[in-house]
Amino acid sequence: MNLQTITITLPAPIYRRVKQRSQLMQRSVAEELVAVVIDYSQRDGLADDIEQELAQLDLLTDRELWQAAQITVSRDKNEYMQELVEKQQRDGLTTEDNQQAQLLSHSFNRVMLVRAKSAALLKKRGFDISPLITETAK
Repeated sequence: MNLQTITITLPAPIYRRVKQRSQLMQRSVAEELVAVVIDYSQRDGLADDIEQELAQLDLLTDRELWQAAQITVSRDKNEYMQELVEKQQRDGLTTEDNQQAQLLSHSFNRVMLVRAKSAALLKKRGFDISPLITETAK
């Protein structure tokens, strides 16, 4: 396989999620990013629920898009993912734990994609989205 090297800049929250997942999967961050890209490139599309939700964003009002662009994963989900990462490092994960980690990853991906598309739609509608970018960098 012919490999290409790229450099990307990720918002800190996204990087933390990728890093958590890489630890959970016992891979480097770079290997995890490659795995994510390969996984998405081999799918016919996004998960149906996410794809449908993203399609509906076009119909939202500006106010609703601002709200969507600022959604976050719940503290409980973040904490549970952290617990799974720590358990993976300490003891390994059971099949059920792995399934829970995949569900959490799906939830994190959903939030990330909804936020990104909402911000893109707001920008396309002429809004200054710099507050969203500044918020993400915190």
